[in-house]
Parts: sequence; structure tokens; C-alpha cells
Amino acid sequence: MGRLNRFFIILVVLLGMNLWGWSAIPSRVLAQCPPKEKLQEGIHKTFPKIQFEFIRVVPSPVKGLCQIQLKIGSQNHLLYTDIQGEFVLAGNLHELKTGKNLTQEAFQTLNRLTPEELRQLESLTAFTLGQGKKVVYLVTDPQCPYCKQAEALLKKLIEKEDLIVRFLLFPLDSHKGAREQCVSILCDQKGIEGYDSGYRSENQCPEGIKKVGQTIAFMQRKGINSTPTFIFMDGVYLSGLPTEETLLNRLRPGQPATK
Repeated sequence: MGRLNRFFIILVVLLGMNLWGWSAIPSRVLAQCPPKEKLQEGIHKTFPKIQFEFIRVVPSPVKGLCQIQLKIGSQNHLLYTDIQGEFVLAGNLHELKTGKNLTQEAFQTLNRLTPEELRQLESLTAFTLGQGKKVVYLVTDPQCPYCKQAEALLKKLIEKEDLIVRFLLFPLDSHKGAREQCVSILCDQKGIEGYDSGYRSENQCPEGIKKVGQTIAFMQRKGINSTPTFIFMDGVYLSGLPTEETLLNRLRPGQPATK
């Protein structure tokens, strides 16, 4: 992305862009955005190899900027355009005042898991940590170094919160032997102790292979392709290693987080 585009994005954020409240936008304001047909045709020409479904285009409160929502596969994605529909911006909008990644927040909300999908995660759980009422799913790989840090952070929070952590084994293709390692942990019922110690055996039982395969397929359908990923009770997921404050804000909605 060129300097001019980056400057434009920063300017938009400084003006106070808000990505929410679509349903409250009056029709006269919606008319300020370019027609769906024009944008759809232009995006097809610009990205001919990408198969997508055009969902909607809605204005932002910033004059002259609209937000485009596309579905690629099973996942929603965001682009930005001017009101004439002549340019498209692809990238993240950051709010400088708070440091929030507004595009990421909107992305997480659009792609949140449904209640039915959250119920499916119960059957995919490999083992648990804690005994609380609040639930966090940790999508993890035994060879992922950041996953170890995520687990340590969650163990710390269990001491403060009424929390249970459900582990979902998602071995990455880039980690040689990780899939077989996950299967053997399940087959030999080694639980979190085996996971933490790097346990691995030659036991590749059908039940373990099936569970790991179903977990991988589920994550891929949801567009989750990295570890660690945290999935919360409201269906929102967050990939990467967050701060303790970020997790507490997710666990205590509407309450001030104290470290």
C-alpha cells in the first residue's frame, strides 16, 4: 500500500471512524454509497482470481468513505471505497487515540461463531483446565511457542476468574509431526500433562485421528488458520497472543479490567 493510501487511512481514523450501527443508518444516508453493481463489477475486474459473494456496502460516519463486506469461502472480509466507487482500499484501520484495530474488531464480529457452532466445540474439546462458569476455548498446537505463553496467561487468569479453558488441538501443517503428536495425546489419554510435556507415541487410534481431523476441518471452515486462537462465549474469536488486559476485557464485558 502506497504512502498516500496509508495517509488517507490515518486521516479517516483521526476523524473518528465508527464501524458499527449499520441497522440504524437511514436510507437517505445509504444512498451516499456507490451502487452494489458498480462495485461488484469493479472488484471482479481488479481481483479476477478471487471468488466472492458481495454482501453489502454501507457508509461510515466519515464523509466520503464506505465499507464493503464480501464473503470469500465461509469468511467475511472488509474493503473500503470512496462514494463514487472509483477506488478500493484493503487494509486495517487503526484508531490512534485508543490503539484499536477497528477493522479487526469488525472482522471478528462479522465472523463470530453461532450458538450451534459453539456447541460443536464441546465435542471437539481435547481436555480442560479449571472448573469455572466462564468458558474460553484455546485453539492450540503442541509445537507452537506462543501457545505455551497463551496457556501460561490463562492459568494465571484461572486464579482470578471463574474460568474454564477448553483446549482444541489444531496442529499446523508447518509443524512436522504435530498432527501425530496430537492424535497420540488423545489416544493415550495423556491430557494436559502430556500436552505440556511434549508427549508423543506411535498410537494413532481411529478415534484420535477422527477428532483431530474434525477440529482441523472446523477451524478451516471458520477461516481460523493460526495458533493460538481464543474463542469466547459470545462466539467472537481472537488470533494471536493478547495481553492480560485484553482477555480480562473479554471476560468482564462492561467492567473495568484490573491486572
